[in-house]
Amino acid sequence: MGIFLAISLFVGIIVGTLISAALVIGAIILTKKVARRRIYVLRVFACVAIVSLPALVFAVYLFPYDSGKPGSNYDILFQCYFLLGLSYSSVPGVSALLAFLATMFCPMDSKADEKTCQ
Repeated sequence: MGIFLAISLFVGIIVGTLISAALVIGAIILTKKVARRRIYVLRVFACVAIVSLPALVFAVYLFPYDSGKPGSNYDILFQCYFLLGLSYSSVPGVSALLAFLATMFCPMDSKADEKTCQ
């Protein structure tokens, strides 16, 4: 039965990695677009990503999961391992998303031309 628990953890990691990759790629593309119109975007993005990554890992660590006893409650353990893999592997994507949202509060660049923003 332990192999099924390992498979559930692996599937959670794979799904979380796909979600994280999509969020990181989207956040980087959108941040590049915002950087044309606003100032200090890359600094804010980097700082918020660096700060939010360990904070989110710590939040996932503190989240209470249902526990099951070995030999029984495999449905609870299966769900727990899947959610652990999913949540830990999706943390970088959520961190990048938060960093992108923080860049929206950067001041506008007065020198930016409307033609270059399109």
